Amino acid sequence: MKHRAAFVFVLVMMLLASTAPISAQQYGESPMLAKLVADGKLPAVAERLPSSPRVIKFPGSDVGTYGGDFRDPFVGDAYWASQMVFWTAWRGLVSWNETYTDWVPNIAEKVDVNPEATEYTFHLRQGLKWSDGVAFTSDDVLFYFEDILGNSELNGGHFPDGWLKPGKDAPVVKKIDDATFTITFDVPYGMFLLNMCSWPGWELSAAPKHYLQQFHVKYNPDGIKDLIPKTEGATDWVTLFQAHSAVGTGSDASIVSRDTAYPTMFPWIYTQPMGTGTQFIAERNPYYYWVDANGNQLPYIDRIVGTAYQDEQTMLVDVLAGKFDTMANTTDKQRPLFFQNEATSGLKVYPNKSEGGGTVSIMFNETDPTLGKIFSQKDFRIGMSYAINRQEVIDIVYFGQGAPRQVSPIEDSPLYNKQLSSQYIEYDVDKANASLDKVLPDKDADGFRLDPATGKRLSVVFTVQTGDYGLRFGDVAELLKKYYAKVGVEIVIDTVSNEVWTQRVNENGMEATIFTGEGGYGITSIIDPRYFVPIHGQSVWGNAWQLWYLQPNNKAAVEPPQLIKDQVALYKQVLQAPTSEQRLKLMSQVLQTAADEFWVIGISSASDAYRPLSTKLANVPESWVGGWNPGGPAIAQPEQWYFKG
Repeated sequence: MKHRAAFVFVLVMMLLASTAPISAQQYGESPMLAKLVADGKLPAVAERLPSSPRVIKFPGSDVGTYGGDFRDPFVGDAYWASQMVFWTAWRGLVSWNETYTDWVPNIAEKVDVNPEATEYTFHLRQGLKWSDGVAFTSDDVLFYFEDILGNSELNGGHFPDGWLKPGKDAPVVKKIDDATFTITFDVPYGMFLLNMCSWPGWELSAAPKHYLQQFHVKYNPDGIKDLIPKTEGATDWVTLFQAHSAVGTGSDASIVSRDTAYPTMFPWIYTQPMGTGTQFIAERNPYYYWVDANGNQLPYIDRIVGTAYQDEQTMLVDVLAGKFDTMANTTDKQRPLFFQNEATSGLKVYPNKSEGGGTVSIMFNETDPTLGKIFSQKDFRIGMSYAINRQEVIDIVYFGQGAPRQVSPIEDSPLYNKQLSSQYIEYDVDKANASLDKVLPDKDADGFRLDPATGKRLSVVFTVQTGDYGLRFGDVAELLKKYYAKVGVEIVIDTVSNEVWTQRVNENGMEATIFTGEGGYGITSIIDPRYFVPIHGQSVWGNAWQLWYLQPNNKAAVEPPQLIKDQVALYKQVLQAPTSEQRLKLMSQVLQTAADEFWVIGISSASDAYRPLSTKLANVPESWVGGWNPGGPAIAQPEQWYFKG
């Protein structure tokens, strides 16, 4: 029966992928591209599109018109803070449907899955091209698997546990022809295509072989000697490749926003990166493979123009004055301002249902070389949870939006766990002290607790990002400092850039942090289990353990204890399970262990977010599920948004 179900599922998805053929003579294109064709600088649109482009008709949308600049302000890194990462990277071989409930074909026209869910055959759209016009083929995918992940020098021959290695062995990737390849796993992997819809999946279509091979010793053994001294930070071929590649261990995904020569499959491509002024410019990809129902090549919007600001308040003033078409990372405090100033700002507020299992997470690194022994004691974490006045945080920081809770799947999720959600959330200083006394019984003259190992005052450094995605990490940290002082625990707040934060994660150099709260909506906790299983790059609560799984060559990696190994093994069974029912049953066990061990502390439920967008935009859905895993606004398909005349 389960084999029949798998067959029916694949058949249905194949039918969904099929569309009525559009004649090449029907294809339309942007006037800005038509001019380049007329000038002989671009091939005709029919030559740029695959023979079977992906036809887009979002429910309730209509055929749009071309033109316009989408004006996008931001504070921080151009790629991450402006949310260009969402407008670009969430477009892999497969992608989310508009309701964030299933996968649909994308770069791959269809995917065949064998009954055991061990072998996946990908059929690429014939005639796909990178943004520089070079053919996208199976060789590009094999280059990622064999020459990046599978290279012993570059990546230690390591494939990410869970995501690309659900069993013991690395997957076997085999080319059938230029448009067809298979990925075979040593165990069933029922979650593979759903996992591909989120962040990691884009890497399979982000390693252009024709471009990156110049930095690879296998393909350019002599030439790289000349390239190394020309690349900042490069000392050998490995660091050279990592400096130029957007994918693979040690590489930086945002290189696509700084290297305008880097070919992508994105709808918009950078033509003016940050560093040349206060703006970046991303223009339509002339080879993008989406078309509307009438055969007009997408996207409709010509350019995304990002403007950098030094502070959020100045940016907000200009946004409300009508100088921009959106604003990313908005807060609950700002929400009324957008409603009150709609006439002057020209912006409409679109609600986004949150995918989060909480607003923020508080993580004490149990693998910290100095304080990990303290943090790993459950009584310490229980005490630090009871010490938080959650309602006050909600009222002050999140303006009354939300209710006290731990990070966990929400009530209408099939994975809801009442214990995980509601334990230790009362504000009770007496209970906090009673738990902390079991771990840190001694205090100094000022009432602060002493580190048993040194006899000196315990001082915990909270590393907090400046780029806080509108979640106000710094404000939460200041309140925590007050609450924890009342129970005798001193904390020091260290505010750093996103880059420094990531560096400390990779070095296991973080004692504690405040971060996001994914894992709430639907089956998000399976797709993104970072707070329940230390197999994610941001599982800071078990930082050196996640490094052991994801970066085994990292000197800071530490082999996990058996409990953690068992938790990871159980999660791998979730990934392998061929049916939804089996996955839910196994993941419920994973979450129960997370509840019993209480690794991560939460503050409150995640309230629905919102996205201000220009009232001149059409084809914007009235609401969507927002957040990291669905890709922010990517799930709302901004390629088919257009400016009304």
